[in-house]
Amino acid sequence: MVLVIIAVVSGFVGPKLAGSLTNMDLKTAAKRVAASLRYARSQAAAETTTYLARFDLDEGRVTIGPDEGEAEESGETDRGEAETPESQAKVKRYHLPEGVQIQKGISGEEEATSGLFLIAFFADGGSSGGTVILDNKRGHAYRITVDFITGTVQLGESGQDE
Repeated sequence: MVLVIIAVVSGFVGPKLAGSLTNMDLKTAAKRVAASLRYARSQAAAETTTYLARFDLDEGRVTIGPDEGEAEESGETDRGEAETPESQAKVKRYHLPEGVQIQKGISGEEEATSGLFLIAFFADGGSSGGTVILDNKRGHAYRITVDFITGTVQLGESGQDE
C-alpha cells in the first residue's frame, strides 16, 4: 500500500517539478538578456559609440557588440581585416537554454518571428527601441522592452495572447 501511495505522489510531483525547472530556465534567460541589453547601453555611453544587440530568432542566440559598420566608417578597422582580439573581447554572446526561444521581436509596428532582430544603443544613452518576447514550451513568456528615448530596459511577464 505504501508503494502505491509513493507511486501516485511521484506521478503528480515529477511533472510539476520538471515544469518549475523549465519556467526557472525561462526566467533566468530573460534576466540574462535584460542584463546584456543594459550592458550594451552602458558600453555605448562609456565608449561613445553605437552598440548593437543582435537577436538570432532562429538559433536562439543574442550577440552584443560595437556596430562594426560605424568602426569601419571612422577608420578604426580596415575592410577585409579580421577582427582584432580587442574587438572580439567586446563582443558578448549568449545562447538561450534548451526549451527557451525568442518568440518575436517588435520594433514599432513591425514584428519579426525569424531571422535577425536588431536593437541599437547610441552614445547619448538613447536606442532604436524595441521589444523581445522569450517563451517556453509550457506557454510562459517574458517581455523585455527597450525604451527608444532613454534606452532603459524593462523586464516583465508577458501574456500568452501577445
